[in-house]
Amino acid sequence: MSAHPPLAFLSGDTGVARQMRERDWADSALGAPGLWPQSLRSVVNLMLGSAFPMFVAWGPTLSMLYNDAYAEVLGAKHPQALGHPFYAVWHELQADLVPLVQRALGGEAFFVESLPLRVHRHGYDEDTWFTFSYSPVLDESGAIAGLYCSCTETTAMVLAERHQRAEQERLQTLFSQAPGFVAVTRGPDHVFEIANQAYLQMIGFRDVIGKPVAEALPEVVEQGFVALLDKVLATGEPYVGRSVRLMLNSGPDAPLTEAYLDFVYQPRRGPSGQIEGVFVHGHDVTELQRAQEALLVFSNSIPAMAWVADADGGLERFNSQWSVYTGQGTEAALGQGWTGALHPEDRDAPGLAFAAARDQGTEWQVEYRLRRHDGVYRWFLTRAVPQLDASGRVLRWFGTTTDIEDARKNHQALRDADRQKDEFLATLAHELRNPLAPIRAAVQLLGSPASPPAVREHAVAVIGRQVGHMARLLDDLIDVARITQRRVVLKNVPLAVDDLVESVLETVRPLAQAKRHTLVATIGGEGLQLVADPLRLAQVLSNLLNNAVKYTDAGGQIGFDVQVEGDWLSFTVTDSGIGLSQAAIENIFTMFAQEQSALDRSEGGLGIGLALAKGLVELHGGTVSAFSEGPGRGSRFVVKLPYSAYMQAVLVSPAVALPALRQPLARTVLLADDNRDAVHVLAELLRMDGYLVHTANNGLEAADLAKRLRPDVLVLDIGMPGLNGYEVARLVRAQPWGDRPLLIAATGWGQADDQQKALTAGFNRHLTKPFDPQQLSDWIAEFPVSESEVVQGLP
Repeated sequence: MSAHPPLAFLSGDTGVARQMRERDWADSALGAPGLWPQSLRSVVNLMLGSAFPMFVAWGPTLSMLYNDAYAEVLGAKHPQALGHPFYAVWHELQADLVPLVQRALGGEAFFVESLPLRVHRHGYDEDTWFTFSYSPVLDESGAIAGLYCSCTETTAMVLAERHQRAEQERLQTLFSQAPGFVAVTRGPDHVFEIANQAYLQMIGFRDVIGKPVAEALPEVVEQGFVALLDKVLATGEPYVGRSVRLMLNSGPDAPLTEAYLDFVYQPRRGPSGQIEGVFVHGHDVTELQRAQEALLVFSNSIPAMAWVADADGGLERFNSQWSVYTGQGTEAALGQGWTGALHPEDRDAPGLAFAAARDQGTEWQVEYRLRRHDGVYRWFLTRAVPQLDASGRVLRWFGTTTDIEDARKNHQALRDADRQKDEFLATLAHELRNPLAPIRAAVQLLGSPASPPAVREHAVAVIGRQVGHMARLLDDLIDVARITQRRVVLKNVPLAVDDLVESVLETVRPLAQAKRHTLVATIGGEGLQLVADPLRLAQVLSNLLNNAVKYTDAGGQIGFDVQVEGDWLSFTVTDSGIGLSQAAIENIFTMFAQEQSALDRSEGGLGIGLALAKGLVELHGGTVSAFSEGPGRGSRFVVKLPYSAYMQAVLVSPAVALPALRQPLARTVLLADDNRDAVHVLAELLRMDGYLVHTANNGLEAADLAKRLRPDVLVLDIGMPGLNGYEVARLVRAQPWGDRPLLIAATGWGQADDQQKALTAGFNRHLTKPFDPQQLSDWIAEFPVSESEVVQGLP
């Protein structure tokens, strides 16, 4: 519960507003908020609703009140600073701030830019710079009761300017793109080398090129500018001027005119590092300097649109961001003119928000679209806080309008990604459950003594098919991950296109015949050759043809056409199937995308086939595109790969040659995995290949068996109880005989860093589950054997 009754000016939901409501004000000179004068309440209400750092120091003790943005400036001084004297809070800055505070309490409102201050707010002293305004605050009697400050920390900007480095080779680019005035001088006399149009306009289009500054602009000598150039040239330190006053002749007979400039004198260094001259860059800020209202000054320094409106929403003032974005001039936007930039569908939203909040005297926010000067609409968030009179009636509104178009798009993208993730997980669960049901039934048949041999043979075949299906699902997922991480390495070889086409057709013919499709393939030319990865390219084309067959009703037409098109070889798959909507075409190659009309026809899959195909084609340097005249009108997919008609190469068949059969030597193998079923089945398979196999189900048991057996090969799971696989591998390698065995890590983690961890721990090879037992057997057979081991039969 709040420590004080609700007060309108403290009703905000910001952190500091809540702390003000809940604070015990007994130790503060301010007293309870309910006793604060209306003038203080109004300032606090304005301050708490602003996203810009502000504070007010009130009363004889200058007790501090501030908003959330200023709390970040205070650092560790917050929240203890709330209600405490200003000089006590910033005791380390008292010498710097006392003169400024006395000016404000004396009735002067002023603006200070980038004042250097050494503060202690995070447990250590740090150099900072701040730009701020001080204004006297009057109480109800008209007497000065305190000071009001709006500020921004400019430390990063000042440090960046101090470390700015001039690069001679980029000087011309910087010069041509500079929005303000630019000039370059050389030598100790500061002879003008170049000056842009803005600089020449500022000095009255005088002929200055080739002349020293003192000769070309004699009136600036006594104003100190030449001395500043001398200092930069001598020290190599840049000089940054902020709102520096300049009296200049704008014409031959014209009187001196006053201007205010922001500029940088930056030393230019030659190839050997010596200072050769000075780069001058700046802006005329005369109008900004002459601005009378501190609120307008601070509002022009923020990226959001800042504005003041009357109680009914009529615009009274606004910063430059409004005109920059909308293109509206001042006169056109004032009053209700600003609503002309609203989207027609959103024009009621601000008015309703104004009316509802005006009746209650509370802050409000609303989202709507605004038309940019080029006609494009973007979403904005407007937040406003009221200025109230003594009776709580709204006098005017202070607000900001911030572009949230990108934030909305990012939010929607995150929602889409989250939905896509949920859909994928549901699909993955479905696709993994489907093969588990027949596998479970087949296992029961194999376990039944009453099952005849034919039934057992069928059960084994079912398990093999379903396990193969699950392995293909996982392989697709792994392939997509590898392509995304650019870890797929193509094995490109010269190949005959007609052999490739025939191998692809062999995979799809049974499914096409089962659905009574007419499958027609044409090759536009004889002896066409291509350099590609035959397995990966066959994977792409088979995927496209299988999709065409699956999503075409029985008795349909499937076409597979290969043509040479200039420097490209084009593979086109057409079908008379369900077709694609325009929305589906735009997203068809993204992960997990499936056309809605295809869901009731789907024969399984994760929806990643086309994303995988696209990635593999792009790795070949090609493109893949989808076309359709709409739902029910068939589809066409085109793969284009780089092609040269003059390529000369020895052709190879895309079929993978079977490795020669090897007769393994009797080797001792230790398998360690806490999955007892997995290690038992793998052990039996390796024993069938002639290996002497021992098993362990935890790391401690594996380490003990390794010391006693000294096996030739250790296949270790990583995530085992007792000792993990890495620890067992290190123990083995530490033995006197530990450099002899082949160590293979078998784990479900297959990222690059997982493989690196295995190598670091002493493993020779890394297998990612689920793996092919034949690959493991091949690795064991390929492991070199010394003659002494063969002769003596060493384990």
